[in-house]
Amino acid sequence: MPRKAVLLLVVAAFASAYVCLGESPSKESSLCVTTAEEQGLDSSVLSRGLSELASETKHLHSLLIARNGCLVVEAYWLPYNRDRKHYLNSATKAVLSALVGIAVHDHRLREEGSVLSYLRKYRAANGDPRWRRITIRDLLTMSSGISWHQSPPDNTSDEMGHSSDWVRFILERPMAADPGKITNYSNGDSHLVSAVLQNAVDKTALEFARGRLFAPLGIKDVAWDHDPQQRSIGSAALQMRPADMSKIGFLYLQGGQFDGRRILEKEWVERSLSEQGKMPAKGGPVAYGYYWWLYPERHVAEAWGGAGQRIGVIRDLNVVVVMTADDPGDYPRSPLAASIYDLIRASIKSSGRLPPNPAAASELAHVLTRLTAR
Repeated sequence: MPRKAVLLLVVAAFASAYVCLGESPSKESSLCVTTAEEQGLDSSVLSRGLSELASETKHLHSLLIARNGCLVVEAYWLPYNRDRKHYLNSATKAVLSALVGIAVHDHRLREEGSVLSYLRKYRAANGDPRWRRITIRDLLTMSSGISWHQSPPDNTSDEMGHSSDWVRFILERPMAADPGKITNYSNGDSHLVSAVLQNAVDKTALEFARGRLFAPLGIKDVAWDHDPQQRSIGSAALQMRPADMSKIGFLYLQGGQFDGRRILEKEWVERSLSEQGKMPAKGGPVAYGYYWWLYPERHVAEAWGGAGQRIGVIRDLNVVVVMTADDPGDYPRSPLAASIYDLIRASIKSSGRLPPNPAAASELAHVLTRLTAR
């Protein structure tokens, strides 16, 4: 294997080095590792498809494909490897949404509860009565109505980042629409969610996640940047290993359960992965749930973050796909991601095992080695 390549391609001979998804989540990894054929995927189809996408994968840092709780492809581009955490960027929002779901189940938050009722030390600066009508659900669907511009040259998120109190900055924004009426991508909405969650559970989002989400998933190695008041940044800044990102995907794929333990209520998962509005995006509006992007034409729900961070859940195929990258031009429903999702669907030939195909598995290993060798 070239020294420039860092590649882990799952093969049955190495399976004993890993722990299957159904076993103890206290292990470092609770994802089993198998060949593609053991999970019903044709290695030769994956090889051909990935070879055709070679020029488009240059910005990738990792690519993981898993089915039935088992990794069938795990590839990294230097300097990244399986033990290195990666910023999720806005895919952080999907994790925050899960934490809200837990708090709602604990009766610490209400979806229809007023945002200002959870931020009693603050007041909306402009006195607009619409502020009092903003609910937690409005924030989760990015339909708060708070004026927010996400793109240069008028980037409100950058302004927030330079302020001394991010929550106060958000509360000083004017209202642009009635709550619940217009979907508008806003890092301000998601950071308010983090502040509300912290006040409701008396812990930062990171502290709450460590006990109620990460520990049950067997996720230990995480970091989450914070604002000047030490609140976990709600819009981004969570760092996690790609293999652990896949566990978030499997949690949603399994309707809120993991390792036989219920972590999220099934109803919360269904609402999160159901269309709550249409998010304006490059290429046209995209169905949007509770911080999940939805592509019904591909049966995909995706936690997406800028520059190409993805946790893709293909529910009808029992597949989770993780991508990390540094692609400044990436956007939801990007051509590369769509091609990879389509390739995976084309490679699945059975709901059960396919006959072993060592030659095809070896070719897939060679293709991935070539791709990851810069």
